[in-house]
Amino acid sequence: MQSEAECLRILEREWASTCRTVLGGEIGPMEEFSEWLSGLNDPLVMRQGAVMTSNNYCEGAMVQRMGRIDFMKKFEPLSINEMKDIDSLLEAVAERAFFCGNIVIGNSKFVESSSEVSDSFYVYKSVRISGCKNVAHSQWMRLSENIFGTNEGGDTKFCLRCGIVYRNQRSFEIWICGNTSDSYYSYGLEDCSDCIFCFNLIGKSRSIGNLQLSGDKYAELKKKLLAELRSELVKNKALPSLIEIVNQGRADYSEALSAIKGLTYAPRDFDNSKLEEAFTSTSSVVLGAPLKEIDSYAGWLSRHTIVPRDSMSVLSKTELRVSDYPAMKELPGNRLVTQEEALVLGEKLKAPESLALSPSLSNASGILEKIAYFPPERRLGNYKNLVACQWGSESNDCYRTVVASHDKLCGYNAWPRSSENIFGSGIVYHSGFCFKCFDGVELKRCFEVDSARGCSDTWFSHNVEGMKNSLFCFNTKSKRYAVCNAEIGKEQFDKAKKMVQEWVISELKERKTVPISVYGIACKKS
Repeated sequence: MQSEAECLRILEREWASTCRTVLGGEIGPMEEFSEWLSGLNDPLVMRQGAVMTSNNYCEGAMVQRMGRIDFMKKFEPLSINEMKDIDSLLEAVAERAFFCGNIVIGNSKFVESSSEVSDSFYVYKSVRISGCKNVAHSQWMRLSENIFGTNEGGDTKFCLRCGIVYRNQRSFEIWICGNTSDSYYSYGLEDCSDCIFCFNLIGKSRSIGNLQLSGDKYAELKKKLLAELRSELVKNKALPSLIEIVNQGRADYSEALSAIKGLTYAPRDFDNSKLEEAFTSTSSVVLGAPLKEIDSYAGWLSRHTIVPRDSMSVLSKTELRVSDYPAMKELPGNRLVTQEEALVLGEKLKAPESLALSPSLSNASGILEKIAYFPPERRLGNYKNLVACQWGSESNDCYRTVVASHDKLCGYNAWPRSSENIFGSGIVYHSGFCFKCFDGVELKRCFEVDSARGCSDTWFSHNVEGMKNSLFCFNTKSKRYAVCNAEIGKEQFDKAKKMVQEWVISELKERKTVPISVYGIACKKS
């Protein structure tokens, strides 16, 4: 209780500071705004009093908070009968295994009602937070400070209610913006500052509705608008989101169609050959047998993770990819465009001057009505053969991956950063040759692993660290040749591993799926 009180005390102080910095003044205690601040997040998953990172963990399984777990506890090996066949082994595992909530690792302190938090301080009701300070009601944040109600981003400071931000400062309700500061209710900005109600701009400043203003005029209008935002927040404890405001307006494509007339589109990537080869070779290495034709396993690979799905531009019918990734799933389908189209629209479309020169919440939908177009895809830096991917940067030969960043040969993933040969996985960093791994760092040749760090040749394991050659392990660390948390030696382990591998391959070849996942290993049969 003392830790929670101190966490909330500091966060209330930093909340007030952030409101002064971003909104120009304080608006009241943070907890009065908790429902609104959580509005862009996936619901916080609670099981048996513990915060979990996913709602995929099976109902009824035992859950413990990480602070109560003895990671060095000794477990007796399973009996011969318990390991005689796969059904017996799975039943024995379910009797022993349990999931962990409130996972906090590394140099972290004052973390409350949160999980999957590493090297962070003063974190409250948040998940997947790494290297951060002063974070509340937020998700998927890295290397950031003073973040409230924000879902997904990194290297950012002083943000309120934002979605997918990178290297931004002092902003409110900005979505998918990078290297941008002091901006409000905007989307798709890059290298911008002092923008309000703007869309798809690069290198602009002092703009409202994409209309650039003099410094004095902008400052005058900004001061008036922020006063209105503060007043509404004090009164209603919430404000409409950028998407809600846009959806109030009418979608009239006439000006946008005229703006993109004659636009030359970059060729789409279709060469999937190297990825197919990697899928086959990686399955040989990890599973012990080659699999072919990755799309025939789409259902299994897409399970428990986020992958792109097909859509198209409302202006040109050019194909593009959308997904249920944070913030992305909120984008209105009647305003989706390609990245090339968005850049042209940002240059050519502006709000009516009469509206832009009197910005307020009451006319915000009118300001945005003609300029609000959302590119759900983006390509940055160097890349090649990013087939059916949504975002890509410094990556090669990836397929149906939402965010391919410094990756190669990855397919059907959410976000495998700085990784290679990753398939069917969620958030996985600095890893290689893995299938179906989630919330992992530095994993090698792993299969169905969740919340793991520094592991290799590990299968069906949850909340583990430093494991090598392990099966069905949970809430433990630094073991070798272990099954169900008990070290059994190389010879016995190899027999058990072979049995599990053969079962997995048999299921995949016959049914194109595996009937159990890491999220189900602690589920007892009724």
